[in-house]
Amino acid sequence: MNLAALRGDMSVLELSRRSGVARNTIAALERGEGNPTIDTLYALADALGVALSDLLVERSAPEAVAVVRAGAGLHVEGAAIDADLLERIERPGLLAELYAIRFHAGEARHAQPHPFGVEERLHVVSGRVRVGPVGSPVELGPGDYATYSGAVPHLYEALDGPASGTLLILTPGRFAR
Repeated sequence: MNLAALRGDMSVLELSRRSGVARNTIAALERGEGNPTIDTLYALADALGVALSDLLVERSAPEAVAVVRAGAGLHVEGAAIDADLLERIERPGLLAELYAIRFHAGEARHAQPHPFGVEERLHVVSGRVRVGPVGSPVELGPGDYATYSGAVPHLYEALDGPASGTLLILTPGRFAR
């Protein structure tokens, strides 16, 4: 994890205050210890003003053909969802993160707003889910696709059992490098 480099001059205490993540947890993550949940990683990314994938991947030269085998993407998990980062796509003024996402039955993830302008796009492959802004979520089934703002409180919830799909997170402007 690239946490120490991303926080730069910000102290661990200040990052803890901004993110709500315990100082000991941050220190352990910087030492390469621990297994943070997706909620912890999002809290840190939001406090640092970076995308989630900034915490997950080191930059490297592109390959002629890049393959991510099933189950081989960088894995993050939480009580309601887990995801594998399939690709981080950087273009001038835009960062895109593509995840294979799985929704756990009986759990809901209430996500805090991402920075202004972030959009999420979800294609459901199996099962049924409720996703989108907390005030106006939609129900989706296999083959359905939805686009919604990630810059407002939003949720992810499996309905009637586990579900899976592909999630694309688009972040404009300052996050793209």
